[in-house]
Order: sequence, then structure tokens, then C-alpha cells
Amino acid sequence: MGALDVMGWTEPMTAPEVFVRDDHPVDRFVVSVEGEASATVISVMQEAAQELADRRTWVLGPPCFIDQSDERWVGFGLSIYTALPPWGADLDPAVDRSHLEEVKELVGEVCRISGAYDVSFQVEYAGELVGTVEHGRMDSGVEVTLIGEWERVIDSASR
Repeated sequence: MGALDVMGWTEPMTAPEVFVRDDHPVDRFVVSVEGEASATVISVMQEAAQELADRRTWVLGPPCFIDQSDERWVGFGLSIYTALPPWGADLDPAVDRSHLEEVKELVGEVCRISGAYDVSFQVEYAGELVGTVEHGRMDSGVEVTLIGEWERVIDSASR
């Protein structure tokens, strides 16, 4: 997919109660349809992006619908502060936990769409393929390697 410069992509807008350095890097969490998306799936995804935006306060803004149909893909994009080394030690644990909950909420919505419309998605974090969602279910790359490991690190840090 490469670098994204997409209208509607949310630039970092930190809420006043969030304590993150101004120069803290931001990664992209991208979930894209595998193959070509039907007009129905595109419409459902656009509606889902709006519904997700209305559900909660997002640390760096809500996920957005990304339409790169000229490059033959559509998906969702979410900006999150990186917790990858060496930056993880500088990230407020509450922000890291909030980002995990945001990712889980987005992936939950992707699972719902996948199951209801028989569409598969690929999941990328920081430009790396993490896994897929097919038939409404996360594969082990998303469920165990990304989300499970993220939860484990957060939980062990809070002890």
C-alpha cells in the first residue's frame, strides 16, 4: 500500500489530558479489504467509520474510511502513538491502553463486516502486515501476536 496521503486521514490532535511529547512518532493502523470491494461493502464501511467516530473519544481522532479505489483498495485508517522501541518507554501507559482499546473496537467492527458481508481484510501496523480477518474472525496474527501480546505487555507493566 505504501505511504498514505489521504483526505480525511486524521492528523494528531492530542486531547489536553493526554501527556505525550510533541515529537512522539505516530504509526498507522490500517485495515484494508483484500481484493475488490463491492459498492455495498464500501457503503457499509463508510457508515461504520461514522458510527465508530461517534462511539467514543479517540486519542488521535477516530478511524477514517480510506478510499484508494484508483489503486484498487479501500479500508480504515487509525493513527496511534508508537509504542515500538525506543518510544514505548516514553508513552503514557494510559495512552497505550486507550490505543489498544481503539484497535480492538476497530477490529471488532471489521470482524462484524467480514462476517456479515463475506469479505476478507488484511491488517497492517506501522507498515507491516500483521494478519487477516476472514469470515468474521481474526487470525492468530491479529488476535494473538498483535492484540494478545499488546495486552500482555500492558498488563505486565502495570504490575
